[in-house]
Amino acid sequence: MQRFHVKRWMLAAIFLCCAAWAGNGWGADAATPALSDKAAWAPPLYGFCMDIHDAKKRSLPEQAQMLRELGFHGAGYPLWLDESLDKNLQTLDAAGLKVFLLYASVNVNPKEPAFDPRLPDAIRKLKGRPVTVCVLLRGFKPGDPQGEETAVKVLRELGDVAAEVGLRISIYHHVSDWTESLLYALQVVKTVDHPQVGVNFNLCHWLKVDGDKDYRPVLREHAAKIFVVTINGAQLGSNAWTDGLIQPLDRGNFDNRQLLATLREIGYRGPIGLMCYGIQGDAREHLERSMKVWKRWSQSEWLPYDGACRCCYGPACCRPPNVRILRPKRPSIMRSWSPVANCWWARMRTATRSS
Repeated sequence: MQRFHVKRWMLAAIFLCCAAWAGNGWGADAATPALSDKAAWAPPLYGFCMDIHDAKKRSLPEQAQMLRELGFHGAGYPLWLDESLDKNLQTLDAAGLKVFLLYASVNVNPKEPAFDPRLPDAIRKLKGRPVTVCVLLRGFKPGDPQGEETAVKVLRELGDVAAEVGLRISIYHHVSDWTESLLYALQVVKTVDHPQVGVNFNLCHWLKVDGDKDYRPVLREHAAKIFVVTINGAQLGSNAWTDGLIQPLDRGNFDNRQLLATLREIGYRGPIGLMCYGIQGDAREHLERSMKVWKRWSQSEWLPYDGACRCCYGPACCRPPNVRILRPKRPSIMRSWSPVANCWWARMRTATRSS
């Protein structure tokens, strides 16, 4: 009898320790708000710049049909500022595609016009669409302080226009632009201090300009201002676009799954753009390859996720996002034990395993 009481007290002690660990350990980190969302993390994928080097030179209707047939949810294009805007939007609507990104140029040199006078009205015509208007800031060398005053003024002005119709403005950091560095673009956004103004995370330009840095702390610190994300296969250390920093998703050694895990961790809920600039040949061929990879990732990594922990099936996951739970065999003392104890044992078994 005494041994039974000792065993019961030992079990109670284990339970209390595990409960405390569950409340203060991995489950209480910054990832929890995103992972506790009831909706599955299933970002739509859209094609971007796939038309520029397409050997078949497809028309817009042909591009739309191709993207839809391959399973893409939408597309990104330059923002049409003439009468073709309505026509092209209707073409994409008819194909069942959403326009997720449209971009335009802004000049931060006060001696030049800041933007095409048709830009504000074009933005207003996008009301009701899930699109983000991206701006490429040009006019000075990267980071030149002469452009800051104009940039802040113009971004606030465009932010107000976007706010009228429920849209957002995002700085497209691009090599050789005034904001070629994401880090500098984030400084500008902080100065602008407008709720509708944020930044892109463009993988290829990040690698070209700031590839020696870890992007994860940047995304975590500025999660609320990451409005747009574009990815692609990439070869680390390369300086070339074609066959280097921009490739289909089945090529290159950059770990896109780690990037996607970080985006899920920080609560990013926008679509993901597939950058295709510079990829030669028939666009359908490389887009199909990338889509196959995307579907494989989504089926195995995040789409089945329903907000429940895969080791204890609790409301929020108790593990870091880069650790895979393998449902290990538990000792008999744990076999019929509580979910918290299951979590505890899974942690002990998976703490050193990475996905």
